[in-house]
Amino acid sequence: MEEKDLISLAKAMVGRYIQMFALYVPMTPSMRVKCQRARGVNIGRNVFIGFEVYIDPVHPHMITIEDDVALSGKNLILVHTSPPSYLSESHPQLSRLFTKTLPVTIKRGAWISVGVTILPGVTIGENSIVTAGSIVSKDIPSNCIARGNPAEAVFRFNKKPDSKL
Repeated sequence: MEEKDLISLAKAMVGRYIQMFALYVPMTPSMRVKCQRARGVNIGRNVFIGFEVYIDPVHPHMITIEDDVALSGKNLILVHTSPPSYLSESHPQLSRLFTKTLPVTIKRGAWISVGVTILPGVTIGENSIVTAGSIVSKDIPSNCIARGNPAEAVFRFNKKPDSKL
């Protein structure tokens, strides 16, 4: 049991080092993809990861980024949340209500614009665009533009370019 804990701790430390390296060392987007793959993030082909993309440090293996996705930069992708321990001790109901660990999936062809935060349990549909500064707390359907806090689909791509939701 102790050995497993030490191995897990060592993997977590290496993963966080790679995350910080990918965040702050100047490199090409393809090098950032390789760093995130090394941490355990499931990343498809032809993926662009811009500057300062912070991907969950604890459970990177629970994140799937499919082919042809672009993460513009200054994005935050989380698969786990929990209140600080001092609040959990004084208010145990907070821990039950707000602690969750759920996977995140970004489907093929999605574009995540600058400053988007993606919270646990979210799936962003194929070919969807999430506009700058949005906070994604629920699933985004395929073939749409989503924006806001919380992000909501505001435009759906159909055969007619001017189709609205």
